[in-house]
Amino acid sequence: MAIPGHEFLTAHFSNNERTMVESYWVTPDGKETRVEYVEANPEDTAWKKLLTHINIDALHENTYQHIKQQNAAFEETVIKYGKDRGLLYTGEVSMELYETLISLLFKPFDEKEDKEKLFMTKLKLFEVDQIKKSSNRALKAELRKAPTIAAAIKIGIQISEEIIEEVEEEPIEE
Repeated sequence: MAIPGHEFLTAHFSNNERTMVESYWVTPDGKETRVEYVEANPEDTAWKKLLTHINIDALHENTYQHIKQQNAAFEETVIKYGKDRGLLYTGEVSMELYETLISLLFKPFDEKEDKEKLFMTKLKLFEVDQIKKSSNRALKAELRKAPTIAAAIKIGIQISEEIIEEVEEEPIEE
């Protein structure tokens, strides 16, 4: 149904069942916008009048675009919140990162609490180029068996330093 003194602006379905439509109406001067909810019922007079302003295909497209915009706004809010709270890594090195690293490396290793962290640390170490390229099978085996996060990091550094030393010893061809 048209709102007196207002022009149709847009509309979209407002529920998953697509039985309710949220329509927007604006005054000719654009200063006031009103919302009207209409049941998508072929017998309903308001529904029939709304369909004189917009067709079903446009309603579905508007609904798709509305959901897409709502999801984008939600993601933006969650990311901002995560960054503001320090829950997301932003590429910036903060004091919290150093504190976490030191705590992780030097606190006593708790088999129950730190087992998953140790596994993930080893996994990430094996993704490092120097470790992937290393031919030192003994050190790689030690890394797989490392009992603590600190031990895994220490072995990872040994492998990395070994690769760096090999590169430095290679003769430069002219």
